[in-house]
Amino acid sequence: MMKSYKILFLAMVALLAACSSDEDVFSTGDAVELKGIQVAIAGEDVSISRAATVAPLKVSVGRTQFVNEDKIVFTTIKRTHSPLAAFTYSNIHYLYNGTNWERTPNGTASDPEKIYWSDGNNDHTFIAYNLPEGYQWATQSNGTGSDTYAGELGSGKSAIVYNSNDDIKLEDPLILFSDTTKADNGGLTTTVYFTHALSNVRVVVNIKDFAASASAVDTLVKVSHFVLHNQPCKYTWGANSKDDVTALDFNADQQSTKDITLWCPKPEGEGKAQSKTFTFYGLTTPQNAAFHEINANKQPLKFSFEVEYPDAMDPTQSVRKTYMGEFGDTVHFNSGVCTTLNITLNHQNEQMFMDVEYSDWNFVATPDLGALRKKSTFMDINSAVTIHTDANATVDDATWLYQKGGALMDIYGNNGDSRLTPYRITSASQLLSFAKEVKAGVDFKDKFIRLDADITMQASTAKTSAEDSTSNVKPVEWIGIGDVDHAFNGTFLGGDRYINRLNGNPLFAKLGPAAFVEQLHITSIGSITGGGALVDSNEGVIGGCKVIDDVITTGGALVGTNTGTVYASYYTGETVTTQLVGTNKGKMVGCYQSADIASFDESLLVNLVERLNNELTAWYMDSSCTQFFFVYLTASYPTVQKQ
Repeated sequence: MMKSYKILFLAMVALLAACSSDEDVFSTGDAVELKGIQVAIAGEDVSISRAATVAPLKVSVGRTQFVNEDKIVFTTIKRTHSPLAAFTYSNIHYLYNGTNWERTPNGTASDPEKIYWSDGNNDHTFIAYNLPEGYQWATQSNGTGSDTYAGELGSGKSAIVYNSNDDIKLEDPLILFSDTTKADNGGLTTTVYFTHALSNVRVVVNIKDFAASASAVDTLVKVSHFVLHNQPCKYTWGANSKDDVTALDFNADQQSTKDITLWCPKPEGEGKAQSKTFTFYGLTTPQNAAFHEINANKQPLKFSFEVEYPDAMDPTQSVRKTYMGEFGDTVHFNSGVCTTLNITLNHQNEQMFMDVEYSDWNFVATPDLGALRKKSTFMDINSAVTIHTDANATVDDATWLYQKGGALMDIYGNNGDSRLTPYRITSASQLLSFAKEVKAGVDFKDKFIRLDADITMQASTAKTSAEDSTSNVKPVEWIGIGDVDHAFNGTFLGGDRYINRLNGNPLFAKLGPAAFVEQLHITSIGSITGGGALVDSNEGVIGGCKVIDDVITTGGALVGTNTGTVYASYYTGETVTTQLVGTNKGKMVGCYQSADIASFDESLLVNLVERLNNELTAWYMDSSCTQFFFVYLTASYPTVQKQ
């Protein structure tokens, strides 16, 4: 997942009504003051693989935390629509003291003593940047009221060499552009996110086809000195959107280019024999489709690297070769996104096989099989995953389940027989393996499965089909768990976790009469080709689940057709024509959707929560299902908690 930085703005409790024009009259005595900021990293917990339970194996690239004396400059804070001059701010500075963020006056007459929300209901725009220590923007006025900021990788150097992550951190600016920020929780907090301005480059060199055999001396290979040649290093950020960081045009700016040598955190490589890989990291400037259109040169991405291995005739001597190649002009480097260049060496005729992937900023170097709660990002539907009937599905090579004697086990040693020993899903690839197990006829009746990670189906730059012409990154089409002929009949424990950015089929195709799904939350992107985001057809029981924001389906937001039971569940999208359940022929108890909430008036919300909980209390008297109850939140949708 692209690493983001979360900022919480603390404010007073009162909220103002929305205002419509600059003529609206405000008194700062009534306004909501932004008191200060508190910063936290929004991202993955430390991952631990099943092979190593102590040393974290996560490879973090660039800056992953704020440090003492860090500075943030807000270039713009204003209401997004019909902004009011009296409530529009610029050049607001904050300083991090190692614990908290403190407001730092910049000494100008325009620097306000205090900052206020114009109102607590409308979207606000927050634009800011945070630079590494010693890094300087070159500010250029563009005459439109918002400045353009220019930077250069390796300023003052003719070439760039990344010898460590510390080198990368020194050139890793963070930016913020959000035009949908609102006051949360009665005005007490609001959340905005910083992202990396530049592009992360990840190169994976695989020697799979390099050695003649697994025992050949040329498996003792070392790959080093990976260089991207002639990279444009000057770039601008116009603060018009979060995506407008781009390299300067070669011709318009006489753009100088530099060679960039990438950093390899494990110079000895990872894996053994012919399965060994070498991974390199670095930064470059964003160069997307628009950049390639205006860049008349359209230079291909050229690279080189060195390969060293023992001489077959005299193993005491080394053979060193330099490989060179190019990817053409089809490789894109996008702001805040990682482009992965995959290269497989062929020693016999010295060919290279290459492809490109686009995903979020940070990566885990080993299989994502962590024991701790975390996020697993970017589902690759084309991944090679196993199901338990595969010959290579052993404890060491299985994606998720494997056959051990007469028992079906997961790779963590669980048999799925109870809530205490459920099959655990901790990565996107394991969710895909689960889907294929059900499609193959395993209905998991009397078995328990627990989701132990928030799964994000899409990279954050994935586009809907209507936008594909502007991006190489397309939405992943989810295949669905099971199908109309193969229902899931087990218990799926959502663990209060999220399936994010679902696209394509519903998460489940069909829930059978013995199925139970609890405490699972879903967000979507694009359209769901089916009746509901959670399931197309439900004959079982669904409890404590929710769908966040808008979802486009042919039925309901959560369920397409329900002949079973749905309880303590809700949908917060603003598409009022979409119901929680499309066609209901079963039972719904204690459920609501955003259309049921006319306003966030406290008394109305309290009454709604009381009514829903009364329905649930009466139903639980005759039910053995897990009990969930709604909780009132100030100026927000009621949420559910497990009893």
